[in-house]
Amino acid sequence: MEQEAQSAMSTVQSPTATLTQTLVINPAFLQEIKDSHPDCWDAQYRLRRLCHSDDNSEDRLNQMVTLLSQFRDHLALEFTLEESYGYLPIPDINRKTVELLGSGSIEKAHDQHSSLYLQVSDLCEQACDLQYRGFEQAGFDSLVNTIESFDEQLIAHEKLESDLIDQSFQLQ
Repeated sequence: MEQEAQSAMSTVQSPTATLTQTLVINPAFLQEIKDSHPDCWDAQYRLRRLCHSDDNSEDRLNQMVTLLSQFRDHLALEFTLEESYGYLPIPDINRKTVELLGSGSIEKAHDQHSSLYLQVSDLCEQACDLQYRGFEQAGFDSLVNTIESFDEQLIAHEKLESDLIDQSFQLQ
């Protein structure tokens, strides 16, 4: 009995061939997804304009609460579609092709989705807290600065994806 257990354990622990995968993009689908969601990019633009507006801060906060919620939902859809159709895991191929595809940059762009989504969700929560807890100018100014920082990160992410799309089309 003990010998059977040891035999079973050695089978479990023995090295096996595993199939590894590389993440690549489908540039046509990724670009189509981006082009098909102007509401997402419009919400980002309106949020940016709202941050730089000279209107009353409390009125801006009320608009931000609604707009951040809409933007978060648009980004959730955008990122879900991109991950489902724009990023594809494929069995590892030769190393030279993987290097040409820039898989490190592809993985970086892919992994940024969850971080960016969590940040926009946190922004929504901060805006709601500020609205319902009672308006404070310092809190509002901090929120605006955080939104602007998030906007810069999202712009950099979109540029990275755009560069990956361009590079992929050049390889074809």
